[in-house]
Amino acid sequence: MRVVHRIGFRASDTQRRALEALGVKLPSAVSLPGGGEPPLLTFDVDENHPNWNSLSALFDGWGVFNMVRTEFTKKELESTRWLEVGAWHHGYPQPHDEEFGYLQATYDLTDWCESCGIGKKQKAPFQMKREPKWGRNAIMQLIWVYDELFVTPDAWIRAFKPAGVACRPVLNTKGVELKTVVQLVVEASVGIVTDGLAFERCERCERCGRTKYLPVTRGPFPALRDVPTASLVRTAEYFGSGGQADRRVLMSQDVARALNAAGVRGAVLKPVTEP
Repeated sequence: MRVVHRIGFRASDTQRRALEALGVKLPSAVSLPGGGEPPLLTFDVDENHPNWNSLSALFDGWGVFNMVRTEFTKKELESTRWLEVGAWHHGYPQPHDEEFGYLQATYDLTDWCESCGIGKKQKAPFQMKREPKWGRNAIMQLIWVYDELFVTPDAWIRAFKPAGVACRPVLNTKGVELKTVVQLVVEASVGIVTDGLAFERCERCERCGRTKYLPVTRGPFPALRDVPTASLVRTAEYFGSGGQADRRVLMSQDVARALNAAGVRGAVLKPVTEP
């Protein structure tokens, strides 16, 4: 396991020299549309770097964009009974005539809080502009929708259907069923151990007051509090920040092995802590 930081900022020549002096191999900076100087520099550095403490102090002082993720070894991924599953992000949910118009079209928003994002329930099929451009991938998530998984029909038949996971159709914006993509149906839920997790409580809406947890980016996913009743489940707890909230999808190791055997690409897996 290694904790990796994706760093991004407009680096001056002096800042580049400071990073190189500490042993960071830097890529070329990128000039963004519309210009602006200095150009944008983005790179990865992990906490095993011999000069990490000095680098971390520089990043804090410079106020850089710093996105943390954890990369796991194959052994770590294969030695746990459950895994959190995300996927390749591709495209936006439709309709998009108005900003976030897909919410009204796809969800029952009776219990939804606009301030924190908690409480929406799917009422209709998701819509996409067109058939996904899958390339070598066969599992994906839509941007803004981080608690639903979409797969090719072949991936569903080979990896998910044998595990008892149902699917539902996905439509284009004219209401026509798409042929190369289905949505996985995840109905069962499971509670997780939330001790020590950072959280936000919605206080901007008088009728809400609900809690969600900040995304877990460092280390494995928290342990399960309950025994799952299906091979694909979602957490009872919500995760996110600001107006974004979703319930994370968890997959059994048996399904993960089936994905690997079927050659399904696009999944992003994180081990769940063993109780």
